[in-house]
Amino acid sequence: MNPIYPWQAEQWAQLHSRVDAGRLAHGLLLTGPAGVGKRDFANAFARSVLCRQPTVDQKACGRCEACLLMQAGTHPDLLNLNPPEDKTQIVIDQVRELCRSLVMKSHAGGYKIAIIVPADQMNSAAANSLLKTLEEPTDNTLLILVTERPARLSATIRSRCQQLRFPSPSTEQGSDWLSQHDVSDAALLLRLADGAPLLALCLAQEDTLTRRHDWLNELMKLRSGQLDPVRLATEWSSDALMRPLYWMGSYLMDMIRLTSGQVESINNIDLNDRLQVIADLYSPQELHYLLDHVWQNMRQAQQSSVNRQLLLEEILIEWSRAGLRRRA
Repeated sequence: MNPIYPWQAEQWAQLHSRVDAGRLAHGLLLTGPAGVGKRDFANAFARSVLCRQPTVDQKACGRCEACLLMQAGTHPDLLNLNPPEDKTQIVIDQVRELCRSLVMKSHAGGYKIAIIVPADQMNSAAANSLLKTLEEPTDNTLLILVTERPARLSATIRSRCQQLRFPSPSTEQGSDWLSQHDVSDAALLLRLADGAPLLALCLAQEDTLTRRHDWLNELMKLRSGQLDPVRLATEWSSDALMRPLYWMGSYLMDMIRLTSGQVESINNIDLNDRLQVIADLYSPQELHYLLDHVWQNMRQAQQSSVNRQLLLEEILIEWSRAGLRRRA
């Protein structure tokens, strides 16, 4: 069953108090940064509402017929809507099918629940189609929208939902949770994850602390002419998640902070000295330009039709040349 994390206790109690008082809205909007467990919370709450024998703390029992159906992914009253595997957006046909299912009678005589993740990836036609259901919902219908970027949803959709925000927990709470998962360097990982414990755990499992050193070494060698940008782009493009490019952006962000005297704000605190050496080779304008270029390429890389190799070649060539022109 889906967990409720220690930092979600307030939101859990708040929603169940609305259920008990009969004040639960037909639409819920769960927002907050990545890695704090919004999706898990949405699933756990939906399961608890559909469970026939919830525990004293309102969690799903895991044993009743409804729970067994949900564990098997076959409960007819619990629907999930995500972008298709080969697409980056939720499209109107998906929403129409979802809405047709929601108007049908509940299998168990209670709620019919749909969880939409990430809700901000609905295209405009899909969002407009969903809006009709939010404005005129059938009885006992619950739509749970989950997103890191609520501003990308229309103001009308946001206004039709009760919003519930999930901020990152305190460093102490996050560190305690990570220690239960045998994670060392919890403080550094949380800093790299902007305080999000689930993201910090993923970084630990991916051995990101070591890989960051490798990627920075490669950028330093590229800067000194010891590596060819086309060859490095070939190696980096093999990473399906484009992690080297993401961390290049993280280094650049920290270099900008260092050049502006915000040492206490940098995330890659263990790379402080090396980042300072590199930052001194560039002007602030060049660092900002490179950072903008990295984030632009990250967005473009999410499109299946984009040649990632060429994107990486372009930014790595810029990295190797920036700073040299003004010293020529």
